[in-house]
Amino acid sequence: MARRPRVLFTFLRSLFSNDLLFELSENKVSIKDFSSDISFEEEPYIALENTKKGEIIKAIGKAAKTLSSPNIRVLNPFKHSRSFVADFMCAEKILQHGMYTIHNSRIRPAPRVIIHQLEKTDGGLTDIEERVLRELALAAGAREVVIYLGCKINTNVENFDTVKARVSAT
Repeated sequence: MARRPRVLFTFLRSLFSNDLLFELSENKVSIKDFSSDISFEEEPYIALENTKKGEIIKAIGKAAKTLSSPNIRVLNPFKHSRSFVADFMCAEKILQHGMYTIHNSRIRPAPRVIIHQLEKTDGGLTDIEERVLRELALAAGAREVVIYLGCKINTNVENFDTVKARVSAT
């Protein structure tokens, strides 16, 4: 019985959410809204400050790159020599920030998300890489996730359902 309120709450949040496209690379994170021209593009840097209570986020994006202090570390969670995601928690926070910036609402959004990794996809993705991307989008607040590989998606022409149908057909 406890499951029903959660489903209802997710449904209510979905009424205030748009379908989004996450395009991820080492140099740029791009989040686009399928229903409008609203987009979020930022360099994937995050600045973390060590405090007595633990690490806190000081800045995200270009602002994070400019910070320098002995107790602040700046990192790119999408830069790693072997895998695409080097720091899951920091990558999640960057995507959450972008999602909240686009929705600009007091209600926490629960969008449907297409996640498109633009780099390190030679030969496709392993099951582990797909799971990391899916979990990353879900942790950022998505209610449904489609992992897409291929050429860039034009959000003005295509929508979530057509891309989902195309991915399901392959």
